[in-house]
This record gives sequence, structure tokens and C-alpha cells, in this order.
Amino acid sequence: MKGFLGACAASLGLVALMGSASQAQESYPSRAIRIIVPYAPGGQGDITARLIGDNLAPAIGQPVTVENRAGANGVIGIDALAKSPPDGYTIGVVVASHALSPALIKPLPYDPVSDFTPVTTTAITQMAMVTSPTLEADTVEEFIAYAKEHPGELAYKSAGPGSNSHLFGAWFADAAGIDMIHVPYKGSGDSMPDLMSGVVHMGFDTLPAVSGHIKSGQVKLIAAGGPARSPQYPDVPTVAEAGIEGFVANSWGMVLAPKGTPPEIVDRLNKEIVAILDKPEVKARFETMGADVVGNSPDEAGEMLESEVKLYTDLVEKLKIDVTN
Repeated sequence: MKGFLGACAASLGLVALMGSASQAQESYPSRAIRIIVPYAPGGQGDITARLIGDNLAPAIGQPVTVENRAGANGVIGIDALAKSPPDGYTIGVVVASHALSPALIKPLPYDPVSDFTPVTTTAITQMAMVTSPTLEADTVEEFIAYAKEHPGELAYKSAGPGSNSHLFGAWFADAAGIDMIHVPYKGSGDSMPDLMSGVVHMGFDTLPAVSGHIKSGQVKLIAAGGPARSPQYPDVPTVAEAGIEGFVANSWGMVLAPKGTPPEIVDRLNKEIVAILDKPEVKARFETMGADVVGNSPDEAGEMLESEVKLYTDLVEKLKIDVTN
């Protein structure tokens, strides 16, 4: 009899616990939400987080704070996100380097896919292939022909070893069958004077970073990273159109939650953030950054993240990119 009563009490306790958890989820959010940005203020990830935060707070009736935790190419902040309670009160905004890190940084303190629950992809930013105006090449085809006539004489710039621009430059050279020198800089801005003067000859940058230099004629835009032409430069073909099939140079943003965040909370966050991304004024802000808003489902964001990790891992292995030396 005592055993039976004990079992009943345990069952009632479990039901009560489940009911309490359910009520907690139904009342979500009941306090402030924190958005971790694993990068320095002012970048696209930071701007995205603040756009979301400014619009999310009035939508849910709770404060939303943005916390920049930069360092180690985003690893410090992303690790903090991975180790946060999976209760929906800590989320993060990452960019494409999140998918590149596992191929370059070993060991990582987290798994970029399995330790997170994607909420939505925020936007995709197309990269631009720009060249020095000192180089007599106005198309991708002309650039490749010139490089083949002058093997080992041309240099491509990057924002640093292991950066997206490093990967895309190495990928382009390999796919085009040309020999170029990699010249890393501390950032895109640091490399511009050398690109303008012809010290380096080519590089991949986000359109917002180079649009002013393109308009002034200080650099030449000869191709869009793809997969489609840029709305800002519809007459400029993509690299793939120029014959480098399968080449896509994009950056992107994504909202992640820690692994184990309840599906009901993920769906609520997705609904709220996608609605924010769909606002005309928010879309316009992304357009000024050369980005196209996405706002997809958690499943679609997850599939994209897995695909990007595989793409970058395969490319790093194929191109033998090593940043440990």
C-alpha cells in the first residue's frame, strides 16, 4: 500500500513539475533577454543585434540588452553563448566565420552545430571581387588571362589569415588555375591604400566596405560574389557567370540559442525576429549594408549552418589553409 501511495505521489509530483515547466514556457518572456555579440561594436553582427534588440523589446514587453564579448575571432563570445542556460533568455548573433572556425581552430570549446539551436538566418551579404585600377583587367576573364601570363606576380589581399576573404581569394585562385600571393592585413580598411596603389591587385570585400571606393574609381568592381547579381550593381556579372562554376562568396548573419532551448521558445523568438526583419525600415537598414534580409525558419537556418560548415571545412582541407604557424 505504501509503495502504491509513494508511486502515486511521485506521479503527481512529476505532473506538477511538468505543469510548472509548461506554465513557465507559456509566460515567456517574463524578464530581460540578453543578446551576445561575439564581435566588436560597429560590425555587421553588432548592428544586426542592436536592430533586433531595439525592435524586440517593445514587441515582447521586456528589456533586451546587447552584450559584446569579442575575442579570439568570436570564440570567446560564442563559447559563452553555448554555455548559457537554454531558457530563451540568452541568444546570440553570429556571422559566417562561425562556420569557418572549426576548420581552422582546433580544438574549439564547442561544436558550431550541435551545441546550438538556430532561430533564423538574418541576412546574406554578397562579397565583391575588386581589383586595383592600376591593373589592365576589367573583367574576371581578363584578370585570369593576365594572371596566367604573369604567374606568381599578382597578389590578393585579405582581412587576415583564416578570414573569409582569405578563403575566398585562395578558392578563386585554385578554381581559376592561377598562382597568386596571399597578403594578409589586420582588416579590410588597412588593405585599401595598397589595393588602390597596386601593391596588391585583388581581393574580396563586402560591398558596403568598398562601395565608396568603387564610386570614386579608386578600385574596380569586376564581379559579384554571387549566387546572383547585386541589386546595387545589376550590370556586373557574378564570378560564377564568368566561368568559375560553383563559386559563391557570401557572408551572412544568424541568430542562435543554446542547445536544448525549448521548441516553443525557439518558435516564439523566430516569429518575433522574422517579423522585425520584415519591417520596411529594417530591410532598408540592411540594404545600406549591402545585405539581403532572409528571415527563414529554425529548420532552414539549421540546414544552412550545417551546409556552410561542410563547405568551409572541405575548402580549407582542399586548399591546405593553415593558420597555426
